[in-house]
Amino acid sequence: MNLFNFIKANISILDVVSEYATLKKAGLYWKGQCPFHNEKTASFTVSPHKEIFYCFGCHVGGDVISFIEKVENCSPIEAANHLIDRYKLNPPADLKLVSSETSTQERERYHELCKLVSLWCNENLLKSPSLGSYLQKRGFTKDSITYFSLGYFPGGIAAIKNLITAMTKHSFLPNDLLEANILSEGKTILYSPFEDRLIFPIKDHLGRFCGFGGRVFKPNDERPKYYNSRENDFFQKGTILFGLDSAKKSIQEAESAFLVEGYTDCMAMVQHGWTNTVATLGTACTIEHLKLLSRYAKSLYVLYDADKAGHQAMLRLTQLCWQVSLEPKVICLPPKEDPASFLTSGNDLKPLIKQAKDIFIFFIDSLGSEFASKQLGDKIALIRKLIDIVHNIEDPLKRDILLQKASKVLDVPLETMQNELNRSLDRKTNHATSEEDYEHEQAVPPTFQRLEKKIFCAIINNMQLFNNNNEKYLLEYLPSPLRDILKKLKLEKDADAGIDFIQFFDKLHDKEKLYVSSLLLENEEETQPSTFEQLLLQLHKKNWKVIVHDVKTQLAQAKNEGDTEKIEKILHDFQVLKQTIVKNFV
Repeated sequence: MNLFNFIKANISILDVVSEYATLKKAGLYWKGQCPFHNEKTASFTVSPHKEIFYCFGCHVGGDVISFIEKVENCSPIEAANHLIDRYKLNPPADLKLVSSETSTQERERYHELCKLVSLWCNENLLKSPSLGSYLQKRGFTKDSITYFSLGYFPGGIAAIKNLITAMTKHSFLPNDLLEANILSEGKTILYSPFEDRLIFPIKDHLGRFCGFGGRVFKPNDERPKYYNSRENDFFQKGTILFGLDSAKKSIQEAESAFLVEGYTDCMAMVQHGWTNTVATLGTACTIEHLKLLSRYAKSLYVLYDADKAGHQAMLRLTQLCWQVSLEPKVICLPPKEDPASFLTSGNDLKPLIKQAKDIFIFFIDSLGSEFASKQLGDKIALIRKLIDIVHNIEDPLKRDILLQKASKVLDVPLETMQNELNRSLDRKTNHATSEEDYEHEQAVPPTFQRLEKKIFCAIINNMQLFNNNNEKYLLEYLPSPLRDILKKLKLEKDADAGIDFIQFFDKLHDKEKLYVSSLLLENEEETQPSTFEQLLLQLHKKNWKVIVHDVKTQLAQAKNEGDTEKIEKILHDFQVLKQTIVKNFV
């Protein structure tokens, strides 16, 4: 057993995939929306009894290792190490792998440094009465401080020396802190841009510490309110959501998420019971953020500040949300309120949730509020901007409803808007090339007779059924591509007699994976060896005329070669097969 097999034997693929996608049981397998591509209809499947996943939309499939490889964009070794850490596995010493990939080691070391700095900051917060008083005035409890691992980075040379000493104990040098941008180098001393700030440790969706957000809290501090870690290979603000590592489970259970702008807004939401809340890191929401959320949620409630900047942020979001399988809704807060101030003042969020607007309706209403005062050229540009968004909505009924709403709000004839939409849809349709159509047709698996399906699935479920006694007939009488896949299986079995299904599945190309997965999902029942023999006899009977013709051809060739022994064997095998078929079917 190697390390990968050890991991697969000790982890359920269903448990792993369920952290990234919402799945529902469908017979022996589970089904949900694919975490690897945008789709409206669920085409992603997990078969726990075979420990595989497969998507019929994008044709990606494999085992738990390849799933983590794909979803986390990492190497097999990184995937294995992640699963070992995540599920606290303890593989035998002889199976442990030491990654030769420098980037893997650097990533792990970076995350470890961020974690240690976070713990150091948290210890300092507990020693700071002024910061404790500030947080108390803001309405944050000790439980919230612990939940989000808040910290404090003291100011001054003594604090920097203290940090360096603490990190040195864990084999991290000042240069490591400089490279991670936790410290900076002045003309004569080292300092940190996080000094005298409340620290919000930032984790990725896997719970790995990867950066920091620092907020000023002293009354006379005139520096910018927030300072975030600088981006690096292991910290990209456009792909990370604050609080997601803790909120994932709540989001999946509620099938919805709340998106806010800042750390304190997220803390306030969670403290008031809305544990399915995440925040962007002081940046605009990106398509990567939305794709990440769509792994766990079906709907998204957006709570941005009720000011012009928040308003513009939601308009930008409208232009992204059609690309993911989410239903975004906008919660409109009262003027001069943000989620933190609204909730800490004792207000109830539930009525506003009930009044939440579909983000497209919000977009149309927002356009309408400024439309009348625009010049003609600007009006045309706004209408076309609206049409560009609406034509990407797949549901025709929703498109019609939005156009009617837009027509009424903007006071533009519905027919005019419908004509513009039709032109837009025509342009989109004409861009589809014949090559894309061809590829779509080729992605549809061919249909097979029930007998061939059952035989093929029996072999895939139990590869020992495919042996020297029957492979000749199967490789001749099963249709392509089933025959071609079994030829691959023969080659793999010749090279490794102990090959299992997962190993073989990984060696198939995407189209072959589609064939195999689609047939297995149709034929989930196991076939016993005795039943398999009956299926083979049915295949022989079905192809009897072809068999007789082939035997005559083989006999003629053997006679030309003067090979008496070969002639006798051909006749003997043919007679045995004939008697077996007569015995079973006559």
